[in-house]
Amino acid sequence: MKTDKGTQMSITVQKTIPAARMRQFHEMVDRWLQEGPIRLATSATITAMDNAGIPQAEQVAILEDRDIIMKHNMRLGLISEIFASAMETAVASSRSGSEAQDEIARLIVTAVGIRQDDESELVTFNFATQNEADAFDGSI
Repeated sequence: MKTDKGTQMSITVQKTIPAARMRQFHEMVDRWLQEGPIRLATSATITAMDNAGIPQAEQVAILEDRDIIMKHNMRLGLISEIFASAMETAVASSRSGSEAQDEIARLIVTAVGIRQDDESELVTFNFATQNEADAFDGSI
C-alpha cells in the first residue's frame, strides 16, 4: 500500500485476477462480440452507415470504438463480480447509503488493471482511507 503526497490521501491496494479467469473472460467477450444480438446490431449499424453515406474507413473506426467501449464495460462488470463484495464490506465500515454506493462505483471505475506475463491481471484500487483499504485487503 502506498500513500500519495498531496491534499488528498490515496491508499493503493493491488489484487490479482487469476490467469484462468482472465482467459475465460476474454473468450466470453470475443464470443459475445461475434455472436447473436451484437452481430445483428452490427449488421444493422453497417447498413445504416452505408445508407447515410459514411465512408468505409470511418465505419471501421466507429465499430472499433464501439467494441472497445463494450469490452471496457464488460471488464468493469468482471471487476465488480470479483471484488464488489469485498468493497461493500470495506466501505460499509465508514459510509452508508448513496455515499457508500458512490464510493464502490468510484473504486470499480477507477481500478487500473495491467495484464501480467502469465495472463493474470494485476488490479490496483485507490482507497480514500486507510481503514477502508485495510478492510478490503483483508477480505480478499
